[in-house]
Amino acid sequence: MVVKIIFMLTFALLLVPSSVSAFEATLEQDQLVEQGVAFYNDNEFEKAKAILLPLAEIGHPKAMNIVGLMHNNTGVFPNDPRIACDWYEKAANAGYPSAMYNMSNCYNDGIGRPKDPETDKHWLLKAADNGYTPAMIILSSLDKSEGEEYRYWMNMAREHGSVYAKVSLYLQGYAHDVPDLYIQDKVCVYVRIIILGGDKRVCD
Repeated sequence: MVVKIIFMLTFALLLVPSSVSAFEATLEQDQLVEQGVAFYNDNEFEKAKAILLPLAEIGHPKAMNIVGLMHNNTGVFPNDPRIACDWYEKAANAGYPSAMYNMSNCYNDGIGRPKDPETDKHWLLKAADNGYTPAMIILSSLDKSEGEEYRYWMNMAREHGSVYAKVSLYLQGYAHDVPDLYIQDKVCVYVRIIILGGDKRVCD
């Protein structure tokens, strides 16, 4: 019953009166998406689907990306990596950086798309160029010598607020690149990322 109500409210809000500006309509859609994402993060996938699928179908990039993610072991869509990658591709082509990163994973893993290192890197570069720090960190790791390519991408991630990148630069001998490194940064990365294996954004 709750899902039905959310579904009806979603469509009601999408049918925006002509007197409402395009900006206000977009704002309402963005707010709905955030509500759907909150349900997704709480593993309330039916509620997330009821809100996000209609928005994905009308082309909201973030909604399309999350709908792609929901094709992986959520129980509300078939587990189909090909369809998941289709949604990521739509969102990526609409300019959503997280979806560009997800597209790179499709080609890196060879799941949902053919394994293709060149296309994988193409999407990683697009995600990084659009400010997505996990893509920058992956690109830095491709320089096995931790040389100038590593330094370039880690500094790019640092400029975009990555604490992990700051600590990594320090550990690799580039301390002069991180004058704003604090003891709490080191402690967070050592404990929450290195020891506990948390997401590399957990300290940001």
